[in-house]
Amino acid sequence: MKNKNLWLSIMIACMALASCKSYNLTPLTREAPVNLSYIDVDAKFCTSDRSIAKQKVKYMFILDHSQSNQPGFPDPLTPTDLSNTDSTGARRYAPLVQFINNLIPDPNNLTYFSLIDFNSTAYQPQQMKGFVQDPNVFLNTYAKPDWIGTGTGQIPAPADQGFTNYQSALQLAYQLIKSDAMDESFVQSDVPFSIQYHIIFVTDGVPTVATGTAGSQTIYTQTFLADILPVISGLMTLKNDPSFGKLISGVELNTAYYFEGAPVLDAQTLLQQMAASGAGQYLEFASGQGIMYQAFAPPARNIKNNLQDVWVENTNVIAWEDGRLLPDFDGDGLPDEIENKFGSNRLARDSDGNGVNDLVEYRTKGVPCKDAACAASGRDLYAICDGFSPVADAGGSITFQASSNDGLNDCEKFVLGADRSNFDSNGDFIPDLLAFKNTIPFITGTNGTYADPYGDTLNQYTKLKQGFPIPISSKNLLGFEPRVNSIIHEAGDSPDVDCYHYYAKHVAVLRPGDTIRIYMIQNNSIINNKPTLKTVSKSWPGGDPYLSFQKEEFN
Repeated sequence: MKNKNLWLSIMIACMALASCKSYNLTPLTREAPVNLSYIDVDAKFCTSDRSIAKQKVKYMFILDHSQSNQPGFPDPLTPTDLSNTDSTGARRYAPLVQFINNLIPDPNNLTYFSLIDFNSTAYQPQQMKGFVQDPNVFLNTYAKPDWIGTGTGQIPAPADQGFTNYQSALQLAYQLIKSDAMDESFVQSDVPFSIQYHIIFVTDGVPTVATGTAGSQTIYTQTFLADILPVISGLMTLKNDPSFGKLISGVELNTAYYFEGAPVLDAQTLLQQMAASGAGQYLEFASGQGIMYQAFAPPARNIKNNLQDVWVENTNVIAWEDGRLLPDFDGDGLPDEIENKFGSNRLARDSDGNGVNDLVEYRTKGVPCKDAACAASGRDLYAICDGFSPVADAGGSITFQASSNDGLNDCEKFVLGADRSNFDSNGDFIPDLLAFKNTIPFITGTNGTYADPYGDTLNQYTKLKQGFPIPISSKNLLGFEPRVNSIIHEAGDSPDVDCYHYYAKHVAVLRPGDTIRIYMIQNNSIINNKPTLKTVSKSWPGGDPYLSFQKEEFN
């Protein structure tokens, strides 16, 4: 997503007022003039206090199950391999079980677990698929049976055999993480969260694999640049994937080298390179020492919120599809003139009480109500939204919950194809209802923010910021004063918050009682694609051409 300049300007479609500086606006030469007045809007606000980031920490343990863990003479193909490094699995598995048993439940750090074994190839044990959240299931169904192998609980005998294929293990890790992140992208959540994939790669030697056919095999030692780094690079760039990357706060590859006697220099060097390229750490564990998994555990994250963008809207004026600025008494986005034409109620955003506002029905069906008289008895009941917990009041009017606070409820978002859990479905930092009212694309996968469909050298983002009607070239607007915006950073009450003084000149109004709404969008410094929205609305009383907002009024 593109950052918007913090010369944050304000969107307000505008109109008339006798006591203010007044102009005649001719949106199109064939239209009658509209009398506009302008006021100045002054707003002070602060970002939210620093908070603990809610994250899903997904541990992936990649454990070496090659033959060198067991006693005996080295394989003739790998004569330099050290052997008998962990014959019972006590160095690999006992501290793993202890680490997971000692994890303290934390509502801000939800833990998940996955296990990969590797030798000549890589695989998940016991038909495991991906990650599991329950630590007891992970230990008792997967980790402990994998440890015991063909032995017993008292004398484990892990299935250690074959070679040491690093590349295969990392490729499987890539596949599992990509699949898991894709699944997570479909999970609906009211609370922004991110995912940290925390890989702990545990091995006792260099990556050797057999080549050739039985009886004439030779070995090949995988190299960092040719075999290992390309896979790690793929892992690290998963967070840039357009389908799910916004959920991933990081992928971290840690490496643990355990050995008996003297370490092998080639193994040390390779594992250090892997950890460095995987943004993790390298640790080694000498003779008889267990893997200290707790040394790799990520800390809780305390994050600061940053100002991302600010919008202002006059909810009682709408720039209509033909380029005219028209009054909209109920603020539903459908002008009074159109409501009068179709017989809908210009005083109610949902004339027939079916839970879907008049503008949504008009844009999707061509009329604001199914019934010509907008009678409740003939309304569209929107059965497709029954799963969104509709509530009927004593008069029969239906309401749906709103999972985001941009002004569209869950049913309206579903009908429009928008993201119900996100106030900004396509990530352009324009709230969905504001974009919808102004005919700017807002559905996931669309973006018309920087388009200039009218050839007036102003893209739609700039026009919205400067208060121009979107559906017309600014060249055809006579006497219209574009909005002038300024913002000053001010010291907050603590170093954890930033405060701002925002001033917008020439915000257009039509009459006393027009409601001015300010949207303040903030994004935290780590989960860069999980913005949050604060809003405040206030009626302009008339008289003084000035309206102020204080920071205490934002919610």
